[in-house]
Amino acid sequence: MNKIIIFNFLIFSLLHPQPTEVTFIVDMSQQAVQAGDGDYPAVYVSGGNINGPAGLEMNDNGDGIWSLTTQLNPGSYTYKFRNGYYNYWDGPGWESDQNLIAGGCAYGQYNDRIFTLIANQPMTVGPFCFGSCESNCVNDSIEYTLVWSDEFDSSDIDMSKWSYDVGTGDWGWGNGEAQYYTSNSNNSFIEDGKLIIQALLQNYGGANYTSARMVTKNKGDWRYGRIEVRAKLPAGTGTWPAIWMLPTDYVYGGWPNSGEIDIMEHVGFDPGRIHGTAHTDLYNWFDGSPPPGGSMIVSDFNSEFHDYILEWTENNLKWFVDGNQYFTYTNNNQGWSRWPFDQYFHLLLNIAIGGTWGGEQGIDDSIFPVRLEVDYVRVFEASSQLSSQIERNNVPLRLALGDAYPNPFNHNVIFPITLGTPGIINYTIFDIQGRVIRSGMNRFSEGGKKIIYWDGTNRDGELVSAGTYFFRAANTDISKIKKIVYLK
Repeated sequence: MNKIIIFNFLIFSLLHPQPTEVTFIVDMSQQAVQAGDGDYPAVYVSGGNINGPAGLEMNDNGDGIWSLTTQLNPGSYTYKFRNGYYNYWDGPGWESDQNLIAGGCAYGQYNDRIFTLIANQPMTVGPFCFGSCESNCVNDSIEYTLVWSDEFDSSDIDMSKWSYDVGTGDWGWGNGEAQYYTSNSNNSFIEDGKLIIQALLQNYGGANYTSARMVTKNKGDWRYGRIEVRAKLPAGTGTWPAIWMLPTDYVYGGWPNSGEIDIMEHVGFDPGRIHGTAHTDLYNWFDGSPPPGGSMIVSDFNSEFHDYILEWTENNLKWFVDGNQYFTYTNNNQGWSRWPFDQYFHLLLNIAIGGTWGGEQGIDDSIFPVRLEVDYVRVFEASSQLSSQIERNNVPLRLALGDAYPNPFNHNVIFPITLGTPGIINYTIFDIQGRVIRSGMNRFSEGGKKIIYWDGTNRDGELVSAGTYFFRAANTDISKIKKIVYLK
């Protein structure tokens, strides 16, 4: 009898999903709120399955901010905010399609906003500036401070800043690429104050081509900032140069879960079209969902140097060429599956040859050698984020993570931490597949030796399975990882 009751309850739950709380927030500070066909000025959130077209009336919180908290069934929703009451689709009040498209937050046939609501996981949608992908309507300019650079003014490559990925990787570095990456001096070198990455028609390591892939991992890792790379690109069918970023610690798991940021990509069979792209768990070619991105034409890409720029904040990613913005990807506050870009990333520079995209129209062997020439790489961080370090006379926070004990453990484990100064420690526990099991934050009012405990439970308070796990502790400028084994 009990089994029948449980079965019927499960069937009922599946057929009748539990409504979940969602809060919408929109900034109307730059708009004159209208009444429309209604009796008084008001703002609405409306969509095909959100009481469209009239929508749901929002509340005026003052200072131009309007909000609404309601209950919706789990699922994906498209919507827009509407200024004034109108009970028909074709009419005034809607947010501008063009602005949402330009900002990178427009989806589908009608250029709507979109979010996904998960059962029993209340969420906040916004805040957004009305008619914009930005989180507010105040155009605050960010004051940046240079924190890392390579001007390539030495005779040799500075190995305190760069390392190499070597070989052919797994299945051509995941893209079916045809080259063998080396650290050889004929594939990367300094010439006339510039870094040269050179791809050659050369039989090497079982490949027909050689090139270089240079990385700053553990020598230059950043979370938020402005990255500028001044470069001149190679031309020719089969070339695929890239200036891009990968996560340093893969906090949310392997690719694409932890994200990828392509600051600049160019494929030789489409000369002059520069691409900028964000890859995430939800949007990636591997799963058949095109990643969000933009492109622009730079006709003299292979004869002149241009600045390829990424501005990265907790709210959005913005792509520029020579100061001209051409794409924005916005953090919709819907979790790591859409926005894994709240962790440390490092920079990569390379020329791939062939591959699933670069080799789409073959490889022209007559073009070699080809070069990616880099005048400089400069990384800036917001001055406000550096203020705590400036106040300490530029002495960075230091973090030490001791050995976990007991290890292996069967219930509780202790992680000893030493802090040089007071600060916040963010910790993450993830399994061997990179999936986040537990995370949290500890604020310590003074430096010295500290302890963080873990009782072997996940974020839902359930005991995890026996196996290998990893504990990562991080503060503003450094992170440490330890491996632990859980026995049952």
